[in-house]
Amino acid sequence: MPAKEATPFSQALDRRVEEGALGTLYEKLPDNQVRCYACAHRCLIKEGLRGICKVRYNRGGTLMVPRGYVGALQCDPIEKKPFFHAVPGTDALTFGMLGCDLHCTYCFARDVRVATNAGMRSFAELWDGASDDPDGDPSRRQPPNGLTATSGDGSQHNVRWVFRHDYEGELVRIWPFPLVPFDVTPDHPVLATEKPGIDRPRFVSAGKLTPRHHVCVPVSGDLDYLAIRETSRRHYRGPVFNLETDGPHTYLANHAVVHNCQNWVTSQALRDPGALSEPMDITPRQLVDIAQRQQASVVATSYNEPLITSEWAVEVFKEARPRGFMTAYISNGNATREVLEYIRPFTDLYKIDLKSFRDKNYRSLGGKLENIVNGIQMVHEMGFWLEIVTLIIPGFNDSDEELGDIAHFLAGLSPSIPWHVTAFHKDYRMQDPDNTTPQTLLRAAAIGEAAGLQYIYAGNLPGRVGRYEDTRCPSCQTALVRRFGYRILEDRLTGRGACHRCGFRIPGIWSQAKISAGRAY
Repeated sequence: MPAKEATPFSQALDRRVEEGALGTLYEKLPDNQVRCYACAHRCLIKEGLRGICKVRYNRGGTLMVPRGYVGALQCDPIEKKPFFHAVPGTDALTFGMLGCDLHCTYCFARDVRVATNAGMRSFAELWDGASDDPDGDPSRRQPPNGLTATSGDGSQHNVRWVFRHDYEGELVRIWPFPLVPFDVTPDHPVLATEKPGIDRPRFVSAGKLTPRHHVCVPVSGDLDYLAIRETSRRHYRGPVFNLETDGPHTYLANHAVVHNCQNWVTSQALRDPGALSEPMDITPRQLVDIAQRQQASVVATSYNEPLITSEWAVEVFKEARPRGFMTAYISNGNATREVLEYIRPFTDLYKIDLKSFRDKNYRSLGGKLENIVNGIQMVHEMGFWLEIVTLIIPGFNDSDEELGDIAHFLAGLSPSIPWHVTAFHKDYRMQDPDNTTPQTLLRAAAIGEAAGLQYIYAGNLPGRVGRYEDTRCPSCQTALVRRFGYRILEDRLTGRGACHRCGFRIPGIWSQAKISAGRAY
């Protein structure tokens, strides 16, 4: 029986599950509760409910986890992950599932009103009337007992949480005539259709709505369709809000049906988060067969957060490694020791996105800096090949002080950890007024060098960051791997692993032959 929180889309996923790794990634507790250890949230999940990721759920006291499908599959250069110290110039077949363990920025402006059993209430009013989170999370509050929101089918469902995040970027203004316009972040799902009465409405990202669309409004148990008069965009800096509700996970924002974003099951990194298409069924053997046909050297898991689907990743990796492939995690680093010990025998490479070195920034994403720091330390300690990426966002994490804190932390673990500082572009979801400049990346790289890091790479701006696209010998500064973007121009390291001029050994995996019999390096 599907979990009580299941939506039609998650029900499709619930047909593709198995029991989680009992005794390793979860334990059974009294009253049919379970404790999950797949990520640092360590969710206590009551019977019939789901963890924060929404894809691991408790069915009758047993933790059910995803298996047997992919939500995204692509073969591209390993430099795109990015890994710069692992078999340069080869390809990685990367697969992703669905779900994430951090919050998104699917939110509304403060004056947008929600239909509740207490009347139409603005998000600001709902936030002000709620109580502080007992766990101390400043991004969410508990509403008063008994507060319900009207769902898309007109039924009432409990409001569990009210969320508030700091945001800087675009807001989309949607004006469905004759309703009052509402402002929303571009990726929030809104129920809409271009052909009322012909095509079934689906959830469409707000930024994709046009005057050709009609939004859906429940009237006496049915849906009415209101034409969008116009849409516009504006830059905004300030708080944005959302809800988590029980039931069908929809509510009414200025009377229009929108998705309960905190339960949106797909990750924005997947192909089309608004299109509720079923995932592709596949076996580990079939997946690795594809990697072989594509002549990849690495099988990697990414796109969503792979920690929450580690049972499936290990199943795939068990097929891949005996057939000569390296394996990789591309992760947010919100890990537990339990999950890292579970995947370590089958995983060679591990890339972590270190988004910030300020706890308030991680709190706004639903995480904690401490957990990410601990995850990085454990990954390094356990001997995965580790590379770190920081997307440099103007006004968010680009101060000299914060970049210095990141660099000193990494150098304290090991000066040989590669640190990729990459440029933010306006086409990312969390839009900003300015793109990251080459000068900002060069400044970050200089800060990293001053902290003692030996391998710093500036990404997303090919040809504009000088020597920071290349791997150089720290001893004699000879260029050993020259790059332009993801393209290898010259490689004097593969098969050698040391500087051809001075003999200095460069840490990394420079030969596929170093992965054999299930052992790394």
